[in-house]
Amino acid sequence: MKLNKSSKSHLTGKTYLIPENTDDSKRINSFLNLNKGKKIIVVQGLGFVGAVMSIVCANALHEEYAVIGIDLPSPEAYWKICSINEGIFPIISADKKVEEYFQNSIKKNNFYATFDTYAFTKADVVIVDINLDVQKQNNHIQSNKIVDYSVNLSGFESAIKSIGDRCKEDILVLIETTVPPGTTNLAKKIIQDCLSLRNLNPEKIKIGHSYERVMPGPNYIDSIQNFYRVYSGVNDHSADYVERFLKTIIRVDEYPLTRLKSTNATEMSKVLENSFRAMNIAFI
Repeated sequence: MKLNKSSKSHLTGKTYLIPENTDDSKRINSFLNLNKGKKIIVVQGLGFVGAVMSIVCANALHEEYAVIGIDLPSPEAYWKICSINEGIFPIISADKKVEEYFQNSIKKNNFYATFDTYAFTKADVVIVDINLDVQKQNNHIQSNKIVDYSVNLSGFESAIKSIGDRCKEDILVLIETTVPPGTTNLAKKIIQDCLSLRNLNPEKIKIGHSYERVMPGPNYIDSIQNFYRVYSGVNDHSADYVERFLKTIIRVDEYPLTRLKSTNATEMSKVLENSFRAMNIAFI
């Protein structure tokens, strides 16, 4: 007999059985029916960045959004999905705005959490906030001396492919995960390949990057909404859409946005090499 895996809440200790059936489309459609006329944001990843980014988007300054947070139906993440939908935010914070924003989203009924990639089929904007770690190898004599490092992109690539397999052809994909230079172009290729296989126009997709500036603590919300942002796109068209979107959630009158120009493949390879050299120094 096959036993269902379970996921235990870090906050309440409650245990949730992870469903074998990953179809949550009826609940997603019901949520969207309550939010007709609103643009739809799907936030991929409900960790300390994605969960708070979700409620910031649900409390956007200049637009009314319907926000869907999505994460894996895994023992590590499934309880967060259940917790959000039960009215319990999965992160404890010293910032009172976190609970205030979450309660506002409950009142407006504009934030829902799921594990079903069906959500990507409805998105106008997808924000990627998944974890990506640099694996460091220390000198066995000098523990603070980095002798090698690597970034395993397999999980990131799989997450991006899950978007490309389901999304519309003309959405904005905004990557906030801190990634090595050039990774956004990798995401572009993955998504465009997926769209081509689905007989959709790969040139309509808009992909940009604006690395997260989330700082847990008493200014958790302000670190997103009231702070400077740097952004770019795989092309000027994408960057324009990133700018328009960020202006709806960030107080750009007080904290102006900064755009980086798009970089060609040769320049990017030099940037990547220099970046990893700088990382080696920074870790020492």
